[in-house]
Amino acid sequence: MTSPAGLTMRRCTLPHWLWRKIVLAASFVVLAWLVVTHSLAAYIAGLAPQVALWLNPGEPEALVKVAEQSISRFANAARPLVGAMIRSAETRSRASNNETADVRRSSQELEIAKRNSGIDLPKIREWLALAVANDPLNAGAMSILGEISAINGEDGTASAYMKAAARLSLHQSIAVYWLMRQSSQTGNYEKAIYYADALLRTDPGTISYVEPYLARLAEQRSSSGFVKSILKTNPPWRGVFLKVLPGYISDARTPLDLLLALRTSPNPPDSVEINDYLQFLVAHRFYELAHYTWLQFLPRAMLRNAGLLFNGSFEITPSGSPFDWLIAEGSGVTIDIVPTPDKIDGRALLIDFLFGRVDYHSVRELVILAPGIYQFTGQYKGKLVGPRGLKWRVVCADNAGTPIGESPMISGTGSTRQEVKFTFTVPPTQCPAQYVRLDLDSRMASEEIVSGSIIFENLQITRASSLPVIESTE
Repeated sequence: MTSPAGLTMRRCTLPHWLWRKIVLAASFVVLAWLVVTHSLAAYIAGLAPQVALWLNPGEPEALVKVAEQSISRFANAARPLVGAMIRSAETRSRASNNETADVRRSSQELEIAKRNSGIDLPKIREWLALAVANDPLNAGAMSILGEISAINGEDGTASAYMKAAARLSLHQSIAVYWLMRQSSQTGNYEKAIYYADALLRTDPGTISYVEPYLARLAEQRSSSGFVKSILKTNPPWRGVFLKVLPGYISDARTPLDLLLALRTSPNPPDSVEINDYLQFLVAHRFYELAHYTWLQFLPRAMLRNAGLLFNGSFEITPSGSPFDWLIAEGSGVTIDIVPTPDKIDGRALLIDFLFGRVDYHSVRELVILAPGIYQFTGQYKGKLVGPRGLKWRVVCADNAGTPIGESPMISGTGSTRQEVKFTFTVPPTQCPAQYVRLDLDSRMASEEIVSGSIIFENLQITRASSLPVIESTE
């Protein structure tokens, strides 16, 4: 028979397993809630920051996201606050020149923008302070705090926050951009180039913001060396930078200075970089500078072809330079450089028309000929069938509609090689450069029905030294 003491003991000890279950269940609920409020909140912070903050009011990424969304309403530019930061920085920069009217007007615009956007900077700062308290290494929070300080004109505080953000992550484009600008303005050019390089590597889309600063540094004697040094490492943004550089400079020779510095580096300029610059010069009628630049980068083995007409024997594959053959085929015609059928190692220009109406464009080359009388010669073979044939023409680059010389019409006779020859005169004025062109001499749509093929070889231009040179009457 069990004693009362035994019964009491059993009543106290039997529920232990049940208590363990209750404790485990409660722990599971708590852990599940922590997972939901923290892990899930962190997971959805970028997509649904408000929901994340409902689950966990201190979730750092959600706080930063909400702050970023709020402050971005203040910016007119696509990238948050870049436009506002530029205006604010330029306002303070102009203040040093005593342009008080501009400063006052810009400051008023800044305040109006704040009011119209409904931005609450103190509230945003509270969010970011909480984000930093929960995640001291949050680069995004540091960057936005720097933006707010920049908006308020607190450059010292902005600099501290921006430097902290950049140290934590160079992917903070606003912070890196701000530091690049500040370094450039304070004369720390090496640091400015460092930040520009980091920004263009991490965010290539910022080239339109970075290019004006890099262009200015490239044109200044005190800072151009830093630009050349970084370009010699062939950063991934070099090609784009060199392509758009001419649009930001005051001296057309600046890109040439950079390209010449790169010529002896381990990463010399490629043909695309050189041709982009040449095309800019030609488009702006800097013909002599373009020709000089082209000669500077022409391989020594090709210099022997750099006569009055370059590559007239078509030995070299066209490089895309305006001082080499530029071929635009069109439709219904193929244009190519091919081996000559009856000469060893010979090359020729083949024009092959399909039967029917063609949309022929052009074969052309830019040349620089001094005023005087010249002779164009060459050979061709083949036959065309159609109402009109081809003509070689020379035109002034600035007046392409009026030839200064042209060949007789070329239709060919079949397999017999024939000569093309004509004399032309380069006038003493308004003709600093010329185009040598091969045109289809059609005057109307019905004359564009052509078939057959012709090859051209051994083209050259020589000066007719025995003939008098036309002197200017001015």
